[in-house]
Amino acid sequence: MRIEAVREATPELHAALARLLPQLNPNLPVPDMTRLQRLVTDPDVTLLVARDGEDIVGTTTVIVYTTPFWIKARLDEVVVDSSARGNGLGEALVKAALDVGREKGAQVAELQSGRGSNRDAAHRLYDRLGFKIRDSDVMRIVL
Repeated sequence: MRIEAVREATPELHAALARLLPQLNPNLPVPDMTRLQRLVTDPDVTLLVARDGEDIVGTTTVIVYTTPFWIKARLDEVVVDSSARGNGLGEALVKAALDVGREKGAQVAELQSGRGSNRDAAHRLYDRLGFKIRDSDVMRIVL
C-alpha cells in the first residue's frame, strides 16, 4: 500500500472516486472531469489517494488556507473502500494528510465527520490521532 498525491485528473481517478465517494455520502454527485481538473490544479489543495497495487482504495483532500488567526489544514472526504477497511489505510491517509498540512505551514488541522454508528471506527481513529471535538456549530449555506 502507498499514499500518493494526485497531479492529474485521469479516467482512472474519476472511476475510483465514482466508487469511493458514494460510500461516504451517496446523496452527493460524483465530480465530473472538469471539477477533478480544477481540484488537482488548485495550489491550495492536495488530493491524496491510497493504492493497493495499482488499485485506488482510498482518498482524502487536504486544503491549506490562511485566516487572521491560523494557517489551517482542512481534511475533507476521507474515505477507504469498504473492501479495504480495517487494515490501517485510513490512519495512513490521515497521517499523510497531516504531513501535507505541516509541509505547507499549517498550525492546526480540522476535519468534520458525520454522526452515527457507521462512523464509530472513524471517530476512534481521529481520537487516537489526537483530534478533539470542538464546541462549535458548523453552519452551511448552499450558494
